[in-house]
Amino acid sequence: MAKEVSKTQMLEHFARSKELGLVFNADNVQKNITFICHCCGCCCNILLGISKFGYPNFVVTSNYIAEIDEHLCNGCGKCAKACKIDAIQMVSIEKPATKKKKDAKIDKDFCIGCGVCALSCPTKALQLVKREKRVIMPETTFERIILQTLKAGNLQHHIFDNPQSKTQDFMRGFVGGFLRIPSVKRTLLSDALRSTFLATMKMGMQVQGKGWLTKL
Repeated sequence: MAKEVSKTQMLEHFARSKELGLVFNADNVQKNITFICHCCGCCCNILLGISKFGYPNFVVTSNYIAEIDEHLCNGCGKCAKACKIDAIQMVSIEKPATKKKKDAKIDKDFCIGCGVCALSCPTKALQLVKREKRVIMPETTFERIILQTLKAGNLQHHIFDNPQSKTQDFMRGFVGGFLRIPSVKRTLLSDALRSTFLATMKMGMQVQGKGWLTKL
């Protein structure tokens, strides 16, 4: 069970997890982060979803991605062993010009930008660099829930959540059908309309009395 710890103890836990090569997975919001997991690759279901079942978007990545300087890489393979999602593979070199027998190759479709691999690299050949496309984090838990349910296709069930109401049953079907249109979903998730959409959703939830959600 959870227990309260001091700031010093918390920082010691982070330092220990860093030494163990664990992945820090935080609540995906900008304000009032509620948790930070210290994840291994063997029993974290989220990371296993990537490494074992091959779901590349199982977690929201950081704004960075791993990149290798082939001139500095000595082919030791420590980065591949450190990666908790098996996004780095050691590939044999057929005719190496040096003593190096293997090259490290990163699958950038799977890399989440955690930095664990870079910490294990003895030659500093592996570093984190900024992604070409910036990852936009939801500002609050409310925004995260709304955006997640919109992407999952079940937002209508959170807006109209009374199973006894025939009116809400109709609205669930009507709104759900509208939100399932690909162009509509893309538009609501776009940079241009996302803020307006979220503000409208928050106002609507407050009118319906769903204060527990809008306070998140």
